[in-house]
Amino acid sequence: MATAKIVELDETNTCKICDNALAKYSCPKCNLLYCSLNCYQSNSHLECSESFYKDNILTELSLDKNDVESQKKMLEILEGTHRNNQIAFSEDGDSEEDYPNLNFEDIPNLDSDDDEIYLDIGDRLAGVDLDDAEQVWVKLTEDEKQEFVSFLKSEDVTKLIPPWQPWWLYYADTKVEDMSLKETYKNKCPVICDIKSFSQMKTKIPADCVKYNLINIIAAYAFTARYFNGEHFDFSKEAVSCMVNISLTLKSSQNFEDFETAVKSVEQECINSDWIVSDSENILTMRDDLEKIINGPKKSDSKYYLLCALSDILHLLEKAVKPTEASNSKVFTKQFPNDHFPDVKLEDAKSIKSHSKKIEYFLSYAKDCFTFP
Repeated sequence: MATAKIVELDETNTCKICDNALAKYSCPKCNLLYCSLNCYQSNSHLECSESFYKDNILTELSLDKNDVESQKKMLEILEGTHRNNQIAFSEDGDSEEDYPNLNFEDIPNLDSDDDEIYLDIGDRLAGVDLDDAEQVWVKLTEDEKQEFVSFLKSEDVTKLIPPWQPWWLYYADTKVEDMSLKETYKNKCPVICDIKSFSQMKTKIPADCVKYNLINIIAAYAFTARYFNGEHFDFSKEAVSCMVNISLTLKSSQNFEDFETAVKSVEQECINSDWIVSDSENILTMRDDLEKIINGPKKSDSKYYLLCALSDILHLLEKAVKPTEASNSKVFTKQFPNDHFPDVKLEDAKSIKSHSKKIEYFLSYAKDCFTFP
């Protein structure tokens, strides 16, 4: 099956009515390009759509006025495509005499709730898992799908996505800690992996640069988690590529000799990237997140967030290395392929396993050796 992609709008494929969406249809009467039923029925096109409605649909209905089943089917089509633009005799001055071949007694009242043929979107989505894009997509009409695609291209889409609240924001700066809050914040944190003793990993005393190499990785992780709005596991392969590309410790085993250099490196790699969009606000937020992760939820448990972050990275790497589930029957996935991150070079399985070994090392180091400042 061919892969559908979002098409760039230009003069040849833009709706001539709203001038803001991809034109999927053309008017059968005037050949005007339009994107949806709403545009087809808009005031600027009303004269043409009404004319087509009357001259063709009603004529079709009158072809066999004695066949109730045929009339019923045609009325369903009429209801689906013109339910918001019915014949208004009072407005147009039309009467039954204008349509001598049409048996009006057989036409149901389209305003009646009992005769509603097309269910409202709330009814169609009843019982559907709203977190499953595939299930939701198949319940949408063609117009709704087109509107969704158009909306994705607009800046308004960001207004519907609530900003993610990271799990590392809680901090108890007093000696007396509310135990109920403690349980609440820990429930939101990633599960810490089983960590080997550092002495089992290495016999040599770690060099000073290891501390700052760890800072470089955590800074990249904090930026990535925010960049994906907390949904980095939903885009595990892309998220791993993002994190690796901005952490030179992961990407090329580069060593750092101080804190500022380690963090500045992440900032610079974000700027250098062809697909990562960053600004001063992103960078300031990343620095603030880094500080919170390093300091932990409280002084007596300062390493907790650090171990959670490294564990989260390890879980992310484990997910990214798993084969992608076959999507032969996934219509939504095929409609929206990996166009969100078109320039991403995904990490291969061998590289990801290598990164996992590094993170296991830093987990042991963080637990047994890391101190800051």
